[in-house]
Amino acid sequence: MKKFASSLTIVFIIIIAQISNSTTILIYHKIGDSRTPSTNLSIENFQKQMKYLYDNHYRIMPLKKLVNMIKHKKTLPKKSVVITFDDGYRTVYTNAFPILKKYKFQATVFLPTKAIQKHYPDYMTIKQIKEMQAHNIDFQSHSYSHPRMAYKPKDLTQKQYIDLIKNELASSINFFKKYLGYKPYAFAIPYGEYNKFVIEEAKKQGFEAILTQDTGAVSKDTPLYLMPREPILGKYWSTMKHFKYVINHEEYLPIEKRYPDIGIHKNITKAGATIKNFKKYKNFMIYTSVTGWKQAKIKGNFVYIDNITIKEKRKKLHIGIKAVDKKNLKDAKVFWMVAIGK
Repeated sequence: MKKFASSLTIVFIIIIAQISNSTTILIYHKIGDSRTPSTNLSIENFQKQMKYLYDNHYRIMPLKKLVNMIKHKKTLPKKSVVITFDDGYRTVYTNAFPILKKYKFQATVFLPTKAIQKHYPDYMTIKQIKEMQAHNIDFQSHSYSHPRMAYKPKDLTQKQYIDLIKNELASSINFFKKYLGYKPYAFAIPYGEYNKFVIEEAKKQGFEAILTQDTGAVSKDTPLYLMPREPILGKYWSTMKHFKYVINHEEYLPIEKRYPDIGIHKNITKAGATIKNFKKYKNFMIYTSVTGWKQAKIKGNFVYIDNITIKEKRKKLHIGIKAVDKKNLKDAKVFWMVAIGK
């Protein structure tokens, strides 16, 4: 009887593993630079994390392959991870690159191209970038000068703000064409701050994928213009405990409609979303950056909280929804941001 029960347990575990169809996109910044602890990960911890992926047979997917799979609505492979770095810091070349080579892992680095073009000392050189390319490291756009894009600067007119966004994207694309010989297919938004115009302009300029810093996994239902990533940095989010959680226990929560949707809004009093495959999930919670996590109210397949109060000086609101997948008991999540305007 014990042997039969043990066999059932093994079968259950196998079935649960096969149900999962999410991929985690990891985002790193600096590796081994103690000057900026909030955006840094120690070399030792980076080594431990890459070793964990290698020893536990995770599939390290190229970002381009993930984008193509989502574009064609293909179910994503289990235990799959994409490794990305923002900003093109030189420590990625000096400290992370040797470890990636050791395990033969592919990764994508998002470059704020002005820093590379102007030879800023903390950033990679063109020579280093080309050396990394020879080892299957992919380079994509992180804008030209890394500005905050979600809000119009006070000293600019609306037209000047629009021109700023257009020029930031175009200048970055031109850098890639001139120095690296190709047009980038992916754009990681600086600071993870966006509005609807930024997203639409990036689409117009030909980016197939737009990556945020909203937390969570991705699936075939994730919109390519709002691809979340899990930041691995700082005191708490860089720990092995957090690292193992995000790659093993999260999946994407598919939604049909956000409320409010991405963009610039005022007088926000309610936040929520219409959930796709609503009956697949339980225990809905909703987060906003002014309320924290709250138990969701439910109306049909619309989950929400209301009575939100936004203080006058607040410039953005992060919104998140999480639930438990009834089949595999993973945390299903989706996050987005809205800009607060007049």
